Amino acid sequence: MRKNSPVLPRDSVSEPFFEATAPSAGTRRLLLISYHFPPSSAAGALRWQKFAIHAAEREWGLDVVTLDAKDLTRPDTGRLAELPAGTRVFGVREPSLLLDRFENVAWFTLKRLLGLAKYRTARPAPGLPSPSGALPVDSRHRDELLGQRVRSPEELARAFHSWRFHAQDRNWALRAAKLARLIFQPGIHRAIVTCGPPHMVHMGGRRIAAGSRVPHIIDMRDPWSLVERLPAGAASPVALRLAERHERTAVRRAALVVANTEPARRALQERYPEHAAKIIAVMNGYDEEQVPAVAGGVRFSLAYAGTIYLDRNPTVLFRAAARLIREFRLAPHEFGIDLKGSVRSFNGMTVASIAEAEGIGLFVHTHAPGPRTEALELLASATMLISLPQDSDMAIPSKIFEYMQFPAWILAFATPESATGLALRGSGADVVAPDDVDATYAVLRKRFLQFRDGEQASPAEPGGPLSRRAQSCILFDELERHLARSAGKTKSAERASAELPRSGATLEHPPVRDAAGSGAQPV
Repeated sequence: MRKNSPVLPRDSVSEPFFEATAPSAGTRRLLLISYHFPPSSAAGALRWQKFAIHAAEREWGLDVVTLDAKDLTRPDTGRLAELPAGTRVFGVREPSLLLDRFENVAWFTLKRLLGLAKYRTARPAPGLPSPSGALPVDSRHRDELLGQRVRSPEELARAFHSWRFHAQDRNWALRAAKLARLIFQPGIHRAIVTCGPPHMVHMGGRRIAAGSRVPHIIDMRDPWSLVERLPAGAASPVALRLAERHERTAVRRAALVVANTEPARRALQERYPEHAAKIIAVMNGYDEEQVPAVAGGVRFSLAYAGTIYLDRNPTVLFRAAARLIREFRLAPHEFGIDLKGSVRSFNGMTVASIAEAEGIGLFVHTHAPGPRTEALELLASATMLISLPQDSDMAIPSKIFEYMQFPAWILAFATPESATGLALRGSGADVVAPDDVDATYAVLRKRFLQFRDGEQASPAEPGGPLSRRAQSCILFDELERHLARSAGKTKSAERASAELPRSGATLEHPPVRDAAGSGAQPV
């Protein structure tokens, strides 16, 4: 399939469903397994969509095994058009557990008899917070789960759903690994890269790398065993124990482990001190793409694009905005807040009702999810871009970096010592504590007065330290250093082998090869 072509049926499961022109012969390639990748519209798909561009600049081709487009609720085929020449994308269907099939039949019958649909915990659909687009309204912090025993029926249900989601992720990862083995070409694919969450892809990548004698690179887009918050329906110590067990093995056998923030890197190094040297941090970074040109106006507009998910409470923002509106007696054509994406509700309440409660219902507008181009147009029209609060201090919302491309002020709700606060230090962005209404109001007032005086923010400079280009250099420099060291060791081993005594000679200390080195499949 050629670049800019739509997603079409293919003749074989081992053929790509998208190919951005035929790859040139002899090009060194990476084999990536990532559940989220274009045409998925999920935020997690953007990381390697953009890294693919910088990989191509360094003469790396990319073969990607990802979720099949048929299983995507809202595929964004426009993202495929941005992939560089030589990129091939292969799809793997979402498997269903036998247990799920039985449960679906039983639940359908029970739902019709008793009308109990709202009590079921379902697996989120790919690229969406939940199957119908409704938002998760509750979550639990990991600290609440540490040391907890599964006793009550509710805790048992959470443990079951934790295991079920793990089993589904594992099944998909095994299918993806099976397809990746068919794609793998010795001498062409120099490394296996796996990107999660879902993190069970690292298990599949580890097996391929061991069998193929190439290095395995683990990219943790978000923490695995150190995840700070879990959806309430599956928030169980079982989830943490499963993550810890598989992460331990994956980190031990990986050639390189990539965290996406500095605090996450430090936390991993503290957990695995014997592997600290191979754990690095590569942030998402901002891109250097052309943003839509939108004429300025008289409206001081705040914009948020993404998902109001788990802990992203807009109340403090709305309350501070209400104070600004009252002080300057603003009308809706002079001030407004636009939220686009899965933004209809928070904690069981609609965003509209929260705005009404703060007295700014006419100033707040929500927009349904759509193609990324629509979100970019909204962001380009805004005076200030908002990053809502989260209590996951090791993570940086991906929107933070996207915002840096625009000539707009950035207001981030975060603590100074969080990953977000550390990344934005010295950037000119406004960082305020998540619960500080006074500080939020002060920032809004300061920026409003600047706007009224004709001032405008400037986008980040191309190629700065927080750019995706700079961050990709960290990743590919380290990858290429590792490959160079491995190649040197291989040549040394070959020379040593050539110098071994021949017929009848014996070695005083014969070499010992471990299971991974012998090519055996790890468990």
